[in-house]
Amino acid sequence: MSQQQTEILHEGRANGLPFLSFERYPQHTSGELRYNELDWLNLYHAYYVLLDPEGLTKFDATSWDVQAAFENSLEDAWRQSAGVEMVDHPEETRVNVVGPLKLVHTSEGPLSTRTLFECAAVIDELFQFEGAFMRMSDPMLREFLLEEMSGEYGLPWRLASALAGRDLGGSVVLALIDFALNPVVPGLTSADPSVDWRELYPPYRFAAAAKAMADWESDLEFQHPSHESTVHFQRVLAKRSGLRMGRVVSRLSGLSTLREAATAHMHLAERTPAVSFLCASHLLHLREEDACALAHYGVNFLDDRALRFVDPDRDMWWLFPVFQVSQGEYRWPAEHVNLDEATDLLVSAAVASAYDDVLHGTGPLSSDHLPRTLLEDQGEVEALNKVLKDSTGLDIGWRTGLNP
Repeated sequence: MSQQQTEILHEGRANGLPFLSFERYPQHTSGELRYNELDWLNLYHAYYVLLDPEGLTKFDATSWDVQAAFENSLEDAWRQSAGVEMVDHPEETRVNVVGPLKLVHTSEGPLSTRTLFECAAVIDELFQFEGAFMRMSDPMLREFLLEEMSGEYGLPWRLASALAGRDLGGSVVLALIDFALNPVVPGLTSADPSVDWRELYPPYRFAAAAKAMADWESDLEFQHPSHESTVHFQRVLAKRSGLRMGRVVSRLSGLSTLREAATAHMHLAERTPAVSFLCASHLLHLREEDACALAHYGVNFLDDRALRFVDPDRDMWWLFPVFQVSQGEYRWPAEHVNLDEATDLLVSAAVASAYDDVLHGTGPLSSDHLPRTLLEDQGEVEALNKVLKDSTGLDIGWRTGLNP
């Protein structure tokens, strides 16, 4: 940005105006910045429609072209990730989303992708009361989880049972959610640039899959899920629902170790996605070997499967959050990266998160995701702010003592 644009940004933030806003578009009337602004708002809008439309304000939801947002965002993502994370992007290829872009409404309110995630998480946690960790599980936790299922998080389960015309077990609901959360994505599933909204939007996929259970009983209703029964369920469900199961047909990462993600030459803002893609590659490999280990994460608490948790740092470090802030302290897998490498990855994550704050927020940068000890040291904060300014060109940073 020019010096004048930078001054406008600082002045707007000081007056409570975010740099990018649906209400203020187009703020920039010419040059590359205007196109970048449009790209970012399209991505932002598509993200919230996919995950949770309630995250958008009433103005955001009604003033923006949803179809254009999705088509441009899918095309941008494909073009930026072509060759590694996604298949090659043919020149002049335009992504096309067909069919009416409708949300899924129920008698209890809208069904969102976020609700599908939340429902799956609660069902998975209930598995531990049947498995190897049962004696270590607090009985009060089970009561809490059942109470959660009676509220918003249980909406997908209740909806699926209603659409199927009978009570469905937790394993079946998890398989339906897994089917829903693996949509067909141009560039990721195939090189086909056209996708039907019904195959792209997880809540619609979930509702259609639940309807397909109306006159079909799966093996998952009578036994704990296995790799074979889960894969068979996916194939039959795809045939009965008329929707394809999304697949990742390209390599998600060219990296093989966490150390490479910390040391390979790349922009600071690229390191956090690099770690995510590396872990996702391991997860997809596990999925090919044992589909229900992810689709039904709770089975990892059952029988011999629980052994993979004995030494997760050695065998399954990528199955857990790699970097954590716990009780104000920064923690990382010491077997895979040293202190300097872990510090570089922490700085990269801080810079990447600051981008969103700078573009959409006002006031101080958020700091809850950063170690408290880092923000208590004036020298550390100044060094972090210098890195952020060098990366963004903006004199916006953190202050000491922000975390409680």
